[in-house]
Amino acid sequence: MSIAATARGGIALAKTTSSRGICTICYAQHRAVPSSSRVTLSIPHPSRPFSSTGPALRLPPTSKSGSVGATRQPISFKRGGHPAAGGGRGGRAGGRAGFTPPRLSPQDYTVQPPPGALAVSKALLGRISEWVVSDRTASRLSAYGLTPAQTRSALGEWHNIVQRELVRCRTDEDAFSALTAGGWDIPRLSDGLATEDWVPVFESSLHRHFLSYLVSHPSPSPSSIPASTIAHLTSILSTTDLTRLAYTGQNIGARSLQRHFHLHVGPTNSGKTYSALKALALAPTGVYAGPLRLLAHEVWERLNLGTVGGLDGVGRACNLLTGEERRIVSDDAGLVSCTVEMLPSCAPSGDPFDVVVIDEIQMMGDTQRGGSWTAAVLGVKAKEVHLCGDDTTVNLLSSLLPGLGDKMTIHRYDRLTPLEVAQESLEGDWSRVQPGDCIVTFSRTNIFAVKKMVEELAGRKCAVVYGALPPETRAEQAREFNEGRAEVLVASDAVGMGLNLKIKRMIFESLHKYNGKMEIPLPLTSVKQIAGRAGRFGMHKSVPALDADLSLSADTTSTTSIAPVTSSSPGGSVTTLHAIDLPILTRLLPLPLPPLPRATLDTPFETLAALSSLLPPSTTYASLLDHTSLLLLPPPHTTLGSPSHKYPLADVVEEHRDRLTLAEMETLCFSPVSVRDPIALGIFEKVVAAYADAGCVGVHETFEPSGLVGMLEVCEEALAALPPTIDPSSTSTAGGNGKQRRPFVPPVLINSIPRLETLHKSLVFYIWLSFRFPIAFPDQPIAQAIKFRTERVLEECLERLPGLKKRASASVSASASAGGAVGSKKVSRKGKVERPAPAEREKGKRVEYQSKEEGDRRRRRETWGGVGLVRSANANANAGQRAEA
Repeated sequence: MSIAATARGGIALAKTTSSRGICTICYAQHRAVPSSSRVTLSIPHPSRPFSSTGPALRLPPTSKSGSVGATRQPISFKRGGHPAAGGGRGGRAGGRAGFTPPRLSPQDYTVQPPPGALAVSKALLGRISEWVVSDRTASRLSAYGLTPAQTRSALGEWHNIVQRELVRCRTDEDAFSALTAGGWDIPRLSDGLATEDWVPVFESSLHRHFLSYLVSHPSPSPSSIPASTIAHLTSILSTTDLTRLAYTGQNIGARSLQRHFHLHVGPTNSGKTYSALKALALAPTGVYAGPLRLLAHEVWERLNLGTVGGLDGVGRACNLLTGEERRIVSDDAGLVSCTVEMLPSCAPSGDPFDVVVIDEIQMMGDTQRGGSWTAAVLGVKAKEVHLCGDDTTVNLLSSLLPGLGDKMTIHRYDRLTPLEVAQESLEGDWSRVQPGDCIVTFSRTNIFAVKKMVEELAGRKCAVVYGALPPETRAEQAREFNEGRAEVLVASDAVGMGLNLKIKRMIFESLHKYNGKMEIPLPLTSVKQIAGRAGRFGMHKSVPALDADLSLSADTTSTTSIAPVTSSSPGGSVTTLHAIDLPILTRLLPLPLPPLPRATLDTPFETLAALSSLLPPSTTYASLLDHTSLLLLPPPHTTLGSPSHKYPLADVVEEHRDRLTLAEMETLCFSPVSVRDPIALGIFEKVVAAYADAGCVGVHETFEPSGLVGMLEVCEEALAALPPTIDPSSTSTAGGNGKQRRPFVPPVLINSIPRLETLHKSLVFYIWLSFRFPIAFPDQPIAQAIKFRTERVLEECLERLPGLKKRASASVSASASAGGAVGSKKVSRKGKVERPAPAEREKGKRVEYQSKEEGDRRRRRETWGGVGLVRSANANANAGQRAEA
C-alpha cells in the first residue's frame, strides 16, 4: 500500500501487521524507516485496532411504532477494512458480495424523543414475565424475610394483577391511564427506556412496586405473610424513600434561606464563566467549584494574582481544596477554589457563602460523577449560586429549583468569536494540517499514530492531550501548543473541557468512537462542545458583566440575554479528515442540544447504613449496593447514579470486611481507582490488605511489587543518557540531502507511557487516601515527590515521541557552525542557551543545559509549587525518616 493511498483513504490496521504490535498508521512507512529508528507503539488490545475509515454501519431492525424496538438503540458498527480493500465507508464494493455499507446521517447522532406510555407498558409486560421466575429475584426477596413459598404465592398474585391491567392497552392514552392507576412512575420509566441501559431502571421499578403491593395488600390466607414481616418491609421502603431528601440531613441548612440562582448558559467561548468569576471575585466570601483539578488550580492561581475580571491586578487570598491537594494561602482567606466533589456546604463559621460558582452544570446528568453536582445544587448554603454550562439544564433546573423555594435568573450568552464549518475536508491528506489545528481522535493509540503521521507528512510538531494523562502533563502539553512550541494539537474528547487553547481549526478524525463494547456515533453534545473549542481565547478585553443590582421577586424566573461583543479577534473553523463526514458535521452544529431529562443522585451514606441494619448480617457490601440501587426511590426530576464502578472494588474489600467498617469500605470504593487497569487494581488490593491488617500503608511496600517505580527509574536513566531534545551538533546527514537524521529513541520510553500513567494515577489514589486516613497513610510527601518525577518523565517521553523530520532552524545551524563546542546544550528557537549558575559548575556535578522555555517553565513550577501546600497529619514528622529508609 502506498503512502499516498494511506493518506487519501484513511488508516486501518492491516491483517498482516496485527500480530507485530505496530500501529499501522505508520506501517506504510515502516520499511522506509531505518531499523534503528523503528518504534513499536503499544496497542491496548488486538481486537481494538485503529481505524479512521469508519467501519460499516449495521442498522438495528425496523420496529413498529409504540413497540420497545422503537426506542433509541445503540448503533453497532462492523469493523471494515481499508477502502481500497472494499471495507469501510467510501470503499469500493468488495469484501462481502453485494454488500454496500449504509452511510451515517444526522439522525444517528441526535437523541430521539422518549417513548410513549404504550411502549413503556409493553416493556413492562415483556420484563415482568422473566422477573417473577428469576432465581435472582427470589434470592433478593429472601433477604427481606420472605420464605420461598410466600414469595412464589405473592409474585403469582401480583403478576396476574399487573398483567390484567396492562395487557388490554392499545393506545398511549389507555396505557397512560393504566400505568397511572397502578402507581407506576411513567416519566422515569420512559426516560430509562430511551437509554441503552434501561433494564436496571425497570428492575428497580418492578422490585419496589412488588414490595409496595405486599405492604398495601396483605393476604388473609393461612399462607399469608406475617405482620412482623410486613412491618419490616414497611421499614425498608420508608428508609429508601428519598423523595424528601432536599429537606433532610445536610440539605436543611440550604432550606433555611432563599437562594438566588444565576444560570449562565451559552456555547463555548461565550464569556459565561467570566461573568460568574467576576461576581465571585467581588464577593466577601465565596467558592469556585469546577469539574477538574486543572480548572480549580487555574482559578486559584488567577484569583491570587488578581487576573480575574474586576480585580484589576490586585490579588485576593484564595485557598485551594481538591481531593488530592490542599493549599492554604491564608487562614483568613474568604475565597476557596475546589473541585465539585470537595465543595463545602457552608462557610467555616456556619454562615452562608456570599457567592458560589459551580462550573459545567450540565455534568449533573453524568451517570458516574453527576451526583456531586446535584448534591451541590440541593445543599450548598449560599446567598447567590452561579451555575455555568450549556442550555441543556434550563428546563431541568426551572422545574427543580422553584420547588425548593429558590429563585432563578437565566443569563444567555452568544459566542464572542464566530465559528464556521470549513468548505472542504482534508480529503484524508495529513499534509494539509496547518499550525493552530487540533485533530480530535478517540484513543491513546490513535493519538500517537496521528501525531506520528502529522509530524512525518506535514513536518509540524504536535502536542498531545488525552484523558489518561496526568492533569499536570495535560496542562504542560496545552502550554506547549498555546506558546507555539508545538504547532498542532492531537487530542481526545478530553479537549472539550478544562483547558484554554488557542485553536484556530478543529479537525474531527471521525464522528464515532469505541465505547468499550462497540463503535457508536458521538453524542451531539460532545460534537458541539469539541467544535466550540475552535477560536482564539483571551482576545476579548470586554466581556458582558453581570448586572449587580438585579433583583427578582420570590418564586419567579427571569431571563436576560447578553448580546455578543463585537471583536476583531479571529474566529474558529471546524472540519473533518474525510469528506464523507463533512456534510454530517455541517448539519449537526446548528441543531439545538437535547434537554437533560434528569439529574443524577448519589446514595447518601446515611441511607446505605440504615438499610444495612435492615438486611441480614451476612449481606456482602456488593449485595448491599445492589439492594440499594433496586430499592431507592429518588426525588422528582432525579435518577440514581450507577454504582457499577464500585462493584470490582467491592469484591476486594469484601475479603477484609471483618476488619473494616462500612464507612471505610464506602470510602475505599469511592476512591479514584481505574478498575479497568489490572496493575492499578493490584495496587488497590495491596492498599486494602495493608490498611485492614496493619493500619499503616507505606509507599515503598505498596508500589515495589508492581515494578512501576523501578520502571520510572529506568526511564529517568535512559533520558539522562540521551542527547537534548534540540541538539544543534547532531547535523549529520544521510545521502547528502541536507536533512537532519532522526535521533534514536529507546523503545522503553515509548512503551512505558501507559505504565507511567498507571503509576501517576495510583500515586494520586494514595495521596487521596492520605487526606482521609492521615495516620494510616504517612508517606504522602514521598508519594508527592514520585508523582512529580513521573510528570517530568511523561513530559519528556511525549516530547521525544518519534515522527518529526524537520531541518534545524537557521539560528541553530549558525550557532553550531560558529561555535562547534556547544555540544549537548539545549538551545531555544532563538538560539538562547540558559547556562547554569557558576556555583553549580564549581560543585563538579553533571550540568544539564536548559532552553529558555524550559527555564521559564521550571521557574513557574517553583513559584507555585510550594505556595500554601498542606500535607496530611503526621506526614511531615515521618517524611524524613521514611525517605531515608
